[in-house]
Amino acid sequence: MDSNQMIFEELLKLKENSYSPYSNFKVACLIYLQDGQVIKGINVENASYPATICAERTALSQVYALGYKKADIKSLELYTDSEILGSPCGVCRQFISELIDWSTPISIYSKKGFQIKTNIKELLPYAFEPEQILK
Repeated sequence: MDSNQMIFEELLKLKENSYSPYSNFKVACLIYLQDGQVIKGINVENASYPATICAERTALSQVYALGYKKADIKSLELYTDSEILGSPCGVCRQFISELIDWSTPISIYSKKGFQIKTNIKELLPYAFEPEQILK
């Protein structure tokens, strides 16, 4: 079994932890760290939709809460319950753009398995960056 298939199998298990009673659209995220740790995230919905948190933000928040930084992130692996390519929402793209290196590989999986390997620079080419507001 190749590494993409192993990651896909892990994402399929993790997606079952998703709390998505409204959309039934499960999302799972694995962040592989340079030291071998794997941080997990799932989407958690809320009846008040703005209170919903996406899997990517769940996982990245844990990375930083555990004391890791951008340089510690090896890759971000994302699964969505889509039949076709499902990618991070706009809020997640912005969130990711600030918290990982722009060259960090991002792999996206759908119900069919591995779909694409990209990075945040390709997903959000004109990101709003801290330098635009910091003096």
